[in-house]
Amino acid sequence: MEIKKIHITGFGKFSNFDLDLQNDLQVIYGQNETGKSTLRQFITGILFGFAQNKKQSNNLYEPHDGSQYGGSLVLEKDGHLWTISRTGRTQSELAINDEQAQQVANPEVFLNQLLAPFTQDSFENIFSFDQEQLNEIRSLSGKELSDRLLRFSAVDADHWQSLSKNLDKNASDMFGLTKTAKRPINQLIAEHEQLAHELTVMGSELAHYRHNMDQRTQALKQINDLKNQLNDLDSRIQSFTKLVELAGLLNQKKELLQPLTNGQFSEQQIAALTDDLEQRVEKLQSQIKGVYLEKAEDKSTVIAENPLLTIYKNNRTQLDLLEKSIPSLIAENNLFDQTDNQVKNLSDRLNHLNKSLKDKFGGQIPKVLPQNANIHAHRSITTFFVIGVILALAGIAGIAKGFLTPEFPYPFWFCGAGALILGLLLAFFEHPRKGSSNLDKYQYPAGISLTTVLDSQNDLYEYEQKIQQFNELEKQKQSHVSKINSILQLASSLKKYLPSSNQAHDAFIDQIQVLLNEIKDERQSAVLSQEQRKLSDNNRQQQMNHLNQLKADQQQIFNLLAVADYKNFQALQAEKMASKQRENKLDNIKQLLTPAQEAQIQQLGGIAAISSKIQQLQSQKEDINQTIEDHNQLLLTINAALLNDSTDTDYQNKLQQKSDLETEINNSLTDYFANKLAASWINESLYQISHERMPMIKTKAEKYFAQLTANRYRQIIFDDRSLSVVDDLGEHYYSYELSKGSSEQLYVALRLAFAESVASENTLPFLIDDSFVNFDAKRKNVMDQLLNHLAADYQVIYFTANQDQNFSERNIINLGEA
Repeated sequence: MEIKKIHITGFGKFSNFDLDLQNDLQVIYGQNETGKSTLRQFITGILFGFAQNKKQSNNLYEPHDGSQYGGSLVLEKDGHLWTISRTGRTQSELAINDEQAQQVANPEVFLNQLLAPFTQDSFENIFSFDQEQLNEIRSLSGKELSDRLLRFSAVDADHWQSLSKNLDKNASDMFGLTKTAKRPINQLIAEHEQLAHELTVMGSELAHYRHNMDQRTQALKQINDLKNQLNDLDSRIQSFTKLVELAGLLNQKKELLQPLTNGQFSEQQIAALTDDLEQRVEKLQSQIKGVYLEKAEDKSTVIAENPLLTIYKNNRTQLDLLEKSIPSLIAENNLFDQTDNQVKNLSDRLNHLNKSLKDKFGGQIPKVLPQNANIHAHRSITTFFVIGVILALAGIAGIAKGFLTPEFPYPFWFCGAGALILGLLLAFFEHPRKGSSNLDKYQYPAGISLTTVLDSQNDLYEYEQKIQQFNELEKQKQSHVSKINSILQLASSLKKYLPSSNQAHDAFIDQIQVLLNEIKDERQSAVLSQEQRKLSDNNRQQQMNHLNQLKADQQQIFNLLAVADYKNFQALQAEKMASKQRENKLDNIKQLLTPAQEAQIQQLGGIAAISSKIQQLQSQKEDINQTIEDHNQLLLTINAALLNDSTDTDYQNKLQQKSDLETEINNSLTDYFANKLAASWINESLYQISHERMPMIKTKAEKYFAQLTANRYRQIIFDDRSLSVVDDLGEHYYSYELSKGSSEQLYVALRLAFAESVASENTLPFLIDDSFVNFDAKRKNVMDQLLNHLAADYQVIYFTANQDQNFSERNIINLGEA
């Protein structure tokens, strides 16, 4: 899987930001505060979800400029491109589109499958690390490091380890390994043994008591058998009672099946009245009632001429042109409003830049430096300059000594010439110089630091650009105002109907539209009043013809149904509804009364016979209840005898206590073994998952560690309490005895080896955030080679604040420039 493109709509300092990742090894360079860590957190947030609150992350990366929170990544996996988008932080919305821009259904499920088997925790523990994680290695023992690698190797392994410890602790708290252990189960067993001993002593004195106990048991069994008989009788009584209820439905069914003798209409007429004919007749009846015939009378009215109509007649050309110009007037007004809003927004930004720059430069805003401006910082006399002067003087003295030595002068000449050249070069490159005076002509205040000047160039450039935009927008705004005023001059004849001149243009335009609509209505009213009578007469005749046609259509249906009029038709409808109700009742009875139940009712002889059987069963039930009562009296007598025969009234309580203890012991032992087995199963499963990979991880880690340390350390040894390494001389060193850089290189080797061992399951990108700051130059070069080697199989995104010469320019993205 590779990340191809990054688009941020709003996340921290980024807004509307795009980045293309072209290489498998992508070095993203940027100075501090340029957003490297922000970009890394954004990638993790898109893949696994944004942090919801401060408990999950110290920085929630709310957009600084108020942009919409979120963005998207374009991923390539198995030759397919997927665009993954998340918008919003607290109620984040996830969307996934394929190469054809088709949206994926159930995006959460699809993304989990795309990233499986890794979760956010396993991704951050395996594929993503920074300097803070490397700093922890010196405090870890071999067992702790092994546990950490175990957590990487299994999903939620830390949770399972914690659960295993809790289960094992719970089991140990319940049951001790010796009889003297004061644990709940041990105490229960001791109490049970004591009770058993007491009951044995008491039982030897109660032979007659056991005989009564046998009688009591037999009496209880007989009572239980009688109760079972009662339950059987109740079931039969309920069955017969239900049949009695259904027998009533059977009688209703027979009555409904009898033919009607007092019907007004024949079955043929009822069958002919279909739902379609009913709807047509009702629709025609509604239309007949809705026909309104106006009386033939003179409806012409004298309409007094409106003053606005008089104004229109006197200014027709001007007002017609004004009406045609309304769309242009509205468009210009909208453009004016848009430009005005832009001016206000731009003014706010200019005020912010103006205040910031004045604070930075002491009240005066300088000019932007051109790209070819020659500026440099002040430099005083340095140690190297003094050394250069001394070497040059020594060289001159050596050459002079050579001329004064007649025999073998060459050593003096060569040494003197070398010292002179080296001294002159040092003195030339390290000579003191003043700061550039070019800053004065760009109005920069004296004493300003070169860093402040360079850091402020973007703000100065933006300030000058915003001033130009502000002036251009002001010109556009005045142009829109001129066009609006020129169109509004056409409304001079309507002046007394318009709001005062200090009102906004919107009020003028709305009032003009209202007045023009009123004039238009008055013009239409004047024309309509002349033709109103003619139209009224024509309409009345048309309504009369339409009414006659509706009645004819309705009568045609009445003839088909053999009914005289609409009242007779309603009677036919009522009889049809009654017939339909009878059919519905029959259908309901058929659903409640099955043919088998109907046959059973007839076989039993009807309601009277079934009711008689119910009475017989009730009588049997009363006899059994009486027998149960007699047995209960006998049971009371036996219990009284048991109490009289017992030499210790606590015997029965002790029996119950013993039974309760046995139940409690069984339940506690079940919980104990369940906890022990669960803890053992979890530990064994995690051990198998982790140690299947350990030999391969150890081999790769030793190879990487040897490369990073120039073959000084060649073996890594794990034990329960420590982590140690062996150097090329066979000496052993614990991890805490290594230098800070070497201990970090050991952890990097282990992390890379482990990541490679699991990356075959899903090749997620590696995110490395400035993790090698404590490496010396030689080991840093080796680390860069390892990253190039890793990028041959996986995508590596390396965030760094140090310009590195071990990567080609095509691999480096300057985040500040981007």
